[in-house]
Amino acid sequence: MKKISTLLFIVLTLTASAQSQQEPTTFSLQQAIDYGLGENYSVKNSVLQREMTTARKGEVMGALLPQVNANADLLHYFHIQNTILEGAGGGTGFTASYPWGQVVHGGLMLPNQFLPNASASQALFDKSAFSLQGAAKANQDIATKNISKNKIDVTVSITKAYYSVLVNEKQLLAINTNLARLDSVYKETNARFQSGLARNIEVSRTMVSLNNMKEQQQSVIRTVALSRSILRYQMNLSESNPLILTDSLHENQISEIKQLLSAPRENAYENRIEYSIIKSQQQYNAYDLKTAMAGHYPRLLAIGTVGYNPSANQFSNLTQSDRWIQYSNVGFRLQVPVFSGFAVNYRVQQKRIQQQITDNNKKSLEKEINLEVEQALINLHNTIQTFNIQKDNLELAQKNLAVLRAEYEVGIALNVEVTTAEADLIQAQTNYYQAVYSALVAKADYDKAVGNIVK
Repeated sequence: MKKISTLLFIVLTLTASAQSQQEPTTFSLQQAIDYGLGENYSVKNSVLQREMTTARKGEVMGALLPQVNANADLLHYFHIQNTILEGAGGGTGFTASYPWGQVVHGGLMLPNQFLPNASASQALFDKSAFSLQGAAKANQDIATKNISKNKIDVTVSITKAYYSVLVNEKQLLAINTNLARLDSVYKETNARFQSGLARNIEVSRTMVSLNNMKEQQQSVIRTVALSRSILRYQMNLSESNPLILTDSLHENQISEIKQLLSAPRENAYENRIEYSIIKSQQQYNAYDLKTAMAGHYPRLLAIGTVGYNPSANQFSNLTQSDRWIQYSNVGFRLQVPVFSGFAVNYRVQQKRIQQQITDNNKKSLEKEINLEVEQALINLHNTIQTFNIQKDNLELAQKNLAVLRAEYEVGIALNVEVTTAEADLIQAQTNYYQAVYSALVAKADYDKAVGNIVK
């Protein structure tokens, strides 16, 4: 019984775990955006890029910490290095028995040596390393802002794709309604023809309109499928997901857009993440220039070494304890650059040029932002104007069809007039939903242009 209970617990645990890993199926616009921000590969890669800059910052800071190295050299001299002396021509000492000035040489070392040692250094003054710290921090800041930029781009893309699905599904719903109504008209017209109350040409015209609407229905069905695929792609959602959208289109969305047109226009520079990125790039360039110029500055290091230098005629004797004589030293090392073949000068020149390029890019971005805001405002005006016209046209087309159908029922209007009114209504509906979509897209572009989207 205990084994069965344990097995049941494992099964339930695995089932719950599998369910927790399943993708959600219903999404509001905000939920779709939140999900996409967590799954989109561009956002994921930008997060990884920031982790790389964090690691780079750690690498730079590591250069200011003590550097310790251990070495061990095992050497065998085929020819021992000799020490050159001169004869002293008398007196005492090793060279006393040799004539004055005669070359005397001899080996003062054994042929087999083992030289283990450990050395350490600590930078006390290194302008290049200090400047690299600032550059690494600025680079990390750029990487963080790039995450925000990618999130903003993904937000706009998902918003447009979400609205595209809503608009296309609305249009498909309208076409289905019109198709059902036109099919009813066709059956009615055909029945009248069979009764001798309508002409064959009326049946043919109605059939043509019905066939055209069926073809349009299939086209919109394919468009809906494509728009859903685009939304899944932007969200990184699997194709098997049913993707149920819970938000809907409503007139209040257009009213919000109209309010934007009356709002005061503000400077969008500081709100744009791209502008913030390029300012961080300027900071990075300043530190990068300092790093290059640091090549002209000296470096001061504290150094130390400890080691042993046993030697012997036979390798086997190197392990004898009385041969392991320790030595150690501490001190300072001053490295003064004297001549580098003008490499530092050219490196500094490159960094100054890069500063000029970034400054030019900043000025260009300011003009680009101005243009984007102006274009976004014009698009908002145009789309709202188009929406108002298409909304009026849709209402007129609906009224015209209702009047002509009523007149057709009592024999006043002709069948061709009803068929034409049906086609006008279909076109008016298509234009209306396209106007709604254009207005919503223009709103998303405007929010991006003025920096209203913050992630």
